[in-house]
Amino acid sequence: MSAATSKAPSGLATLTARVVMGFVGTWVFALMAANLVPVLIAAMVQDLGVDIATAGALATGMTAGSAIAMFVTTRFIANADRARLGRLGLVAMILGYGLAAALLTTPAVMGGLMLGGIGAGIMIATGTAAASSTQNPDKTVTTVMVINRLGATALLAIAPLFHNDLRSVLIVITALGVLGLILAGGLPNLPGTGANAASTAAAAPSTGSSTAERALSATTIILAISMCLWSLTEDMVYSMTSVLATQAGITPETSSALLAGKVGGGLIGALLAPLALRWIGRSWSLVIIIAVSTITKFIMITSGSAVAYGTSIIVWGVMYGAILVLVTGLAAVMDVTGRVGVIVSGFYLAGVAFGPLIGGQLVGTLSPLQYALVVTAPSVLFGAALFVISRSRRKFEDGNTTAVVVAEPAAAHNDAAPAGRA
Repeated sequence: MSAATSKAPSGLATLTARVVMGFVGTWVFALMAANLVPVLIAAMVQDLGVDIATAGALATGMTAGSAIAMFVTTRFIANADRARLGRLGLVAMILGYGLAAALLTTPAVMGGLMLGGIGAGIMIATGTAAASSTQNPDKTVTTVMVINRLGATALLAIAPLFHNDLRSVLIVITALGVLGLILAGGLPNLPGTGANAASTAAAAPSTGSSTAERALSATTIILAISMCLWSLTEDMVYSMTSVLATQAGITPETSSALLAGKVGGGLIGALLAPLALRWIGRSWSLVIIIAVSTITKFIMITSGSAVAYGTSIIVWGVMYGAILVLVTGLAAVMDVTGRVGVIVSGFYLAGVAFGPLIGGQLVGTLSPLQYALVVTAPSVLFGAALFVISRSRRKFEDGNTTAVVVAEPAAAHNDAAPAGRA
């Protein structure tokens, strides 16, 4: 497919089949390892003979590698050849998980997970930045997340067939990396990358641009820190579902099925998020969804009822998918170069990284009520920050539009909100 057929008149990419496959081969596949963290933890406990705290620490090393790689990649992601950069990440992912599968010793698994995590981070960074270079970042994010939820649901649904066999899980992730090498070529670059990239991002007059950039930088920092705290507490629950399910009297087989249902719920949430964005706007959608998510997390941890746990984890999954789409879409709309999206996603992954580690240390020492308060309290701050950010600009609130060119004057993008919108 020629470049001309995959680009809109503005130069921003449209979602052709080739472009979508580029996102699948990088962003979607990179997220699969993170989706499989509970399975990896259980498999490491069984096959490596480590305790759950150590297994959680190994999973933390993997995701921390992804976050670090994303922060490094942020510096040059705007002008990079994203297909080439994505393939570099895929090679690291293949080598890392392949090495761990081949040797299957604790040191090899530790090193392999970290190398694979670094590769996944590069892939997530390229996919996240590429989303900002499409005509409708919210639509792109929704498409990617829906495909990710479908794939993750399928993987978790067949996870019981692995019988917590660590080598089998690692081989599956490695195979996805190999397939990604074929698909990655469709990732879109920022129009005018290379010598003309700077002029593309700063095409507007310089007057007032520093004010706009400072305002956006402050918003980015607040959004990134909020996302980190939220993802940290979410994964303190997600990575400990095997413990919480046992507490509710649920068998490991049923727990695996519910975990697949939770990720499947994320698919429903990803599909519902664009409707909520259109009907009531991003700010109120996030407030309502975060409130429901917080309540269901609390019930999962404190209730000893299998019915309450099973219902809550499915609803929680729906809310998680919706939140991820709405926040990732917000970050993608905030900067056409993709830097904001990569920074926010990097902080999100940092939270994901330390969730298993902190969760593994606290779940056995705190009472269920104490643990529930620890993982739900940050959601209040997260929701408040997102509400304020979403309502600060009409473009952020409504979504479904092209991304902001950061260097343009503040007045160019700080559209006046209609009556009733702050």
